[in-house]
Amino acid sequence: MRPILSCLTAALLACATLPAAAQSAPVEIGAGVSWTRENESTFVASAAWLPEWRRTENGVLRWDIGAVYVRGRDNTRFDLAEDAGVIHGGARYERDNGFVAGFGVGVQAGRTDALSGNPQFVSSIGWRWQRFGLLARHISNASIKQPNDGETMLVATWRFR
Repeated sequence: MRPILSCLTAALLACATLPAAAQSAPVEIGAGVSWTRENESTFVASAAWLPEWRRTENGVLRWDIGAVYVRGRDNTRFDLAEDAGVIHGGARYERDNGFVAGFGVGVQAGRTDALSGNPQFVSSIGWRWQRFGLLARHISNASIKQPNDGETMLVATWRFR
């Protein structure tokens, strides 16, 4: 098993050791595709633990603690061959009508031209239908360290309680 995937698996398993009240918070698992410069695409997987922070009039604000795995790409003219992962924490707003938006800050393992230095900023926007969701997500270091291509992904998710 690749080392990055092992780290992401360990992060997900760590959620299982949290107190019983916190375990009732939803866990969201996702998979999709990511693109970077010149449309080199690759597989991505994600996991997030989403405990409720506070309810609003039209939705809920949640903590968003998660991990994203980006499989390396071969045969590109950029340095994208290494697998990379980002473990992040932040907040997510979910409107009752299904709209979802979130932002977080994370640290990465693995280095490519797309994910090239800490911290990494993770922004998401999308829609949820019951347990299924579709998220557009971007991960980048905001030009703190070059190169700064970032990863832009489309992820289908499934929520477990």
